[in-house]
Amino acid sequence: MKSLIIATAAIASFASVAHAGPVTNLQFLEAARCRGLAGSENLGKLDTAALDTFLRTESGSREAPVRVSAQNKIQSAQKEADGADGEKKAKLIAEREGRCAAYIGGGAK
Repeated sequence: MKSLIIATAAIASFASVAHAGPVTNLQFLEAARCRGLAGSENLGKLDTAALDTFLRTESGSREAPVRVSAQNKIQSAQKEADGADGEKKAKLIAEREGRCAAYIGGGAK
């Protein structure tokens, strides 16, 4: 039931981004960073299915350098999050729950 609520919230968030106009490269890369944070076991891994679908759909209209940069951002953010502790960990969790909420739906797995 919790997964259904999370998926519904994520879809609603993506719909609001889509209604605001096309997703810019900057927004796409921000969503990629959020994907890396959401996938971190150290921060408390979140369900990333909706975010993965969003990134996959949006990547089709991106040039190769942007797609590569997005993959790098995912890996870099996850590595940063997996190695974080103390204040850094709290800061990354706050980023994930704040700025990233529109992309990941803000729910825990």
